[in-house]
Amino acid sequence: LGYRLVGGGGRCVLVGVPRHDQPAAIDTLPLHFDAVLTGSKGGATRPEVDIPRLARLAVVGLFRLQDLPLTMLSLDQVNDGIDAVRQGLPGRVVIDMTI
Repeated sequence: LGYRLVGGGGRCVLVGVPRHDQPAAIDTLPLHFDAVLTGSKGGATRPEVDIPRLARLAVVGLFRLQDLPLTMLSLDQVNDGIDAVRQGLPGRVVIDMTI
């Protein structure tokens, strides 16, 4: 769904590992309009380097997590999250399966 919603010049990042016996089929048309479909390897982070670096920045006030726009929604609010993405609202929408 995220891939279908991404506009020209937008990026959709695949996370998680799909079943090896169920290959994905995608519509390639968005790729011809500068949409990007890419994968991530563990978020492409180096936790042993990145977490201490971000913690140091937070301590001196240069990285303020509370200022990052984030909307946490429960699974039954997933349609609200999709609407927010479609409207281009700022920040990230996270569906928390535990709430």
